Amino acid sequence: MNDLATWLETQMERRSLSLLRTALLTRVGAGTLSSILHEGHIPKLVTLFRLADFFHTPRLDVVRMAAGEELEETGVEGREDEALVNKLVREFQRLPAEWKMEAVAQVEMMNRLNDLSARAEARIIGEEGEDDEDGDEETAGAS
Repeated sequence: MNDLATWLETQMERRSLSLLRTALLTRVGAGTLSSILHEGHIPKLVTLFRLADFFHTPRLDVVRMAAGEELEETGVEGREDEALVNKLVREFQRLPAEWKMEAVAQVEMMNRLNDLSARAEARIIGEEGEDDEDGDEETAGAS
């Protein structure tokens, strides 16, 4: 399945649209949509624009997907993570060889810090003391 077909299928699933409903709403033939999804068909530009406009995606990004080009980091729905990974790989490849191990070590350290912060419960300094004081007052009033 090509990028255009994957994108189209994702957009339809997110909106719970059938093929026929998508055809009606986008003014693109059901046969054309089926060909895009199942045969890797690349439609005319006007069809790509209709799909882009309906799904609120930049036209240029849809044309790039159809052409099989790499997307820029423009935030196409469902492609944000993939775009970030591609950007990270491109930046890593630009590094001098002697810096690459350090870059990997930095990413590993960020992941460890993220794991630790996810496990640690956030506490605000002074909250523990306030709870203890309230408990002391209640105990004193009961005597």
